[in-house]
Parts: sequence; C-alpha cells; structure tokens
Amino acid sequence: MISLPLFLLAGFGTWLFWRSQIQAGVLIAALVCGYALATSPLANAIDGIGTGIGAAISNANNSTASSK
Repeated sequence: MISLPLFLLAGFGTWLFWRSQIQAGVLIAALVCGYALATSPLANAIDGIGTGIGAAISNANNSTASSK
C-alpha cells in the first residue's frame, strides 16, 4: 500500500522540479510517479477506464459509419 503515497510524493516532486526547471529531476520523478501508479491498487481501475473509453469511441465510430 506504499505505492499511493509514493505516487503523491513523486507527483509533487514532478511539479516542484518542473517549476524549478530541473529537467533531470522531472524525468526521474515522473518515472517514479508512473511506476507507483502502475503498481498501485488503482491500476486495474485505470485500465478499466481506458477500456471503457476505447469501447465508447469504437461504438461511436460504428454508429456514425452505419448512419451514412
């Protein structure tokens, strides 16, 4: 369960390094933030949201194509 606090800390670090214009810090903090988010309990929910958005776009394209 350490991944969510790590995500928040790395997200704050990304913002802080971005504001300070420290490019190497932004890269490292963003990688840590992405890793923490990918290994968090929210990863499956995020995947589900992406799948749902993809399905909605696909259905919208299919209904637009069939109405022409």
